[in-house]
Amino acid sequence: MTDPPINERDFALIIEQHSRIINKVSYFYATGKLTFDDLRQEIYVNIWLGLKQFRGDSKISTWIYRVAVNSALMALRSSKPKIETVSLDFRLLDISSEIDDAQKENLQTLHSLINRLENIEKAIILLWLDEYSYDEIADTVGLKRNTVAVKIHRIKEKLSKHI
Repeated sequence: MTDPPINERDFALIIEQHSRIINKVSYFYATGKLTFDDLRQEIYVNIWLGLKQFRGDSKISTWIYRVAVNSALMALRSSKPKIETVSLDFRLLDISSEIDDAQKENLQTLHSLINRLENIEKAIILLWLDEYSYDEIADTVGLKRNTVAVKIHRIKEKLSKHI
């Protein structure tokens, strides 16, 4: 007996619970040709279509991260836009309004630096910043754990050179 298809209410709940992940990926991968809203919509569609294949081998948040990043990468490949740096909209990142100007400036700098990374590096560092384990990152981006560890080390070096 197969599981019944997911209904719209359950889907909306899943999207609501994981909107921070979806918004963050959409925000960091959006470009002039691939807008935040278009990319987010693409991710929603791919989550909807893929939910029936979700087997529970990983946490749903890890699976959603993988779908979101893969959706962004596929959309970028198909539109072949040039990555652009955009101004930071703090509302999308769910940042407390209690942070001071120095912290906002640091976040803007971090955003600008992350946007200079290659797409796979961007995915890895965003997962790392969200405190995913190396194993979870490896599972999400489809690399081996040791490769992820090396890439994180190299990304940190690359970012520190530009600070």
